[in-house]
Amino acid sequence: MRERWLRGWILVAALFWAPASFAQDLTPSKAPVLITADQVTYDRDLGVVVASGHVEVSQDNRVLKADTLTYNERQKTVNATGNVALVDNSGNVAFADYMELTDDLKSGVIQNIRMLLADKSRMAAASGRRVGPVDELTKAIYSPCKPCAADPLRPPLWQLKADRVVHDNSEHTIVYHNAWMEIFGLPIFYTPYFSHPDPTVKRKSGFLPPRFSTSDALGVQFQLPYYWVTGPDTDLTIDPIIATKANPVLSGQFRQRLENGKFKISGSATVSDRTITDNGVTTTVSDQLRGHVFTDGQFDLNANWRTGFDINRASDKDYLRLYGFPNNFNRSLDSTAYVEGFDGRSFASARAYSFQGLRDSDVNSQAPIVAPLLDYSLVSNPGPAGAYWTIDANAMALSRVEGRESRRLSAKIGWTLPYTAPAGDIYKLTASLRADGYWVNGVDPSSNDPAPTGNTESGFAGRFFPQITFDWRYPFVRRAAGMSQVFEPIFSASIAPSGGNASLIPNEDSLDFQFDETNLFAADRFTGLDRVDNGQRVSYGFKYSIYGNGGGHSSLMLGQSYQFNDNNAFTAGAGQTRQLSDIVGALEVSPSSFLDLLYRFQIQTQTLSFLRQELGLHVYTGRFDVGIDYAFLDGSINDGSTFGQQQEFTAFARAQIDENWSLFARGRQDLASNQTLEYGGGVTYQNECITLQLAGSRSNYSTEEITPDTRFLLIISFKNLGDSNIAL
Repeated sequence: MRERWLRGWILVAALFWAPASFAQDLTPSKAPVLITADQVTYDRDLGVVVASGHVEVSQDNRVLKADTLTYNERQKTVNATGNVALVDNSGNVAFADYMELTDDLKSGVIQNIRMLLADKSRMAAASGRRVGPVDELTKAIYSPCKPCAADPLRPPLWQLKADRVVHDNSEHTIVYHNAWMEIFGLPIFYTPYFSHPDPTVKRKSGFLPPRFSTSDALGVQFQLPYYWVTGPDTDLTIDPIIATKANPVLSGQFRQRLENGKFKISGSATVSDRTITDNGVTTTVSDQLRGHVFTDGQFDLNANWRTGFDINRASDKDYLRLYGFPNNFNRSLDSTAYVEGFDGRSFASARAYSFQGLRDSDVNSQAPIVAPLLDYSLVSNPGPAGAYWTIDANAMALSRVEGRESRRLSAKIGWTLPYTAPAGDIYKLTASLRADGYWVNGVDPSSNDPAPTGNTESGFAGRFFPQITFDWRYPFVRRAAGMSQVFEPIFSASIAPSGGNASLIPNEDSLDFQFDETNLFAADRFTGLDRVDNGQRVSYGFKYSIYGNGGGHSSLMLGQSYQFNDNNAFTAGAGQTRQLSDIVGALEVSPSSFLDLLYRFQIQTQTLSFLRQELGLHVYTGRFDVGIDYAFLDGSINDGSTFGQQQEFTAFARAQIDENWSLFARGRQDLASNQTLEYGGGVTYQNECITLQLAGSRSNYSTEEITPDTRFLLIISFKNLGDSNIAL
């Protein structure tokens, strides 16, 4: 007859045969032991307790199961035979034919052992023993791969065989002595010593997955990163690049978490030749020190203030793209350091900026250095009728190694009165007064060249700029089965002086202007402060939206503005130089989570021709992920660049073929010149114990040093033998 659960060996002894001393010796200062069995006998003379039939003993999170279990009171040992299984407090399960353990289940000897680790990895050995937290296995095999369902005796995809394996459960490491790695049962690699963290470890020093790649410029490349845990809150990744056509590159990354923030720094360095083209003459400079540094961090100073930085620099324009480092397709590397604070309804910040252009046409000695850039904003609490005040202040110092300089002080006070009428129409009246003062040096009033070569002027300039803006919108709602429709006419009027943009005030921060639906109804459509949106104008349009009860939505917005004055601050091609502006709009379609479409456009009013079109389409079905982007800019449009007409098409696709296989592809096409700028793709195989990725790409970009290049990349990752995604 099966015994009931008893409260440990104490109850077994006290209720049946054991004297008090037996219970005291067995479990002094230990957690209770629970036992269940079909039958329990006790030999008082020998001091032996025998439990048989479905035996189960548990203490803390350790559980021992067996057909027969014998406890020797004098030797304080437990012998288990027949279908033995031991579960430890980490979730690992050991199976054996015979097991001899100490009474706390922490030490012992095991024969013919098989282990199922917490992450479903498997180990097997002819024999083993446990001494405290250390397991020692003889003639052992380890593999995280699942056995073949059709043929369990078939060798797994990969496994490690070793004469001796030591698993330290306190250090959470598994060490192999005289080990072979076998793939599909064939010995591939031998090492006299090898170690890796056990499945419970999230951060452990060791090698990460190797990467093999080829390129026309660098030849065959090999990377074997080493991850080094330097402390509980720090780590270092050393990732050298070995190439057949270039000198070695030393690269790496250091990360640290602090009590009030975190930071990281990554970089690389090498010595190599560099090709330079100057005035059409190409020369090669030997043995140049080249490299890059990327570092960023953020730190909380207190509950309201924080500081941070994001510094990015490279030794030259082509280095990042040549070696394939992050940000290699950026047009510039931007660096900033800042302090910012939030307090109620106010915000203050102090920042510094520097820029490094990566295009052949960039002259970095003419790039601006902004330090400091001070901003302050305040929004008051709503007062009578919901009206509120705003205060905005700015101070900037901008300089260059070569070129013009400017210093700016700016302050703006505004008053806003919102109102919602009983009929549902929404009104907003805003009045503001802005004052700007500039001291400039080396400015060409006839052009916006940052480094003018002709006659320049220096001195003081300033302006007072009042503005009144009135906004109105009236949403009409119609409900139907399964959806709601909203039609919203929108109107805005702005009154300001026609001047305010003196020729002595350089335009540094308002160059990148794009007239679109996002700023159509804004009082100030410029991105910065150096230009004011002067004159008198009205803007009008509508937004029509459909909202499904299931969460999907679609919308269409269309609008235009009319400028009463001819002398506005917008350059030719901006869409606002005529009194009647271009037509701008956007169509957004997202009926469900699997489809997102955004189409934005700008239409020339007189000819009804498209000056700008942008299309973004994203389709996600779980197994398939497709994205398409299309951009067209007419040569007469001014978006802050100097590239003229542009027409590009980019696309990417990912497909999960089955549980293990996936494909991906991407490409970028310059439709204006009918040139493929870049394309590539690859295949990934992933199962429970290995990840293989093979990718190829072709780049047709050309710079001083870089010519069109073809690259291939192979990444091999064995589970538990290295992890490339390690959180700090």
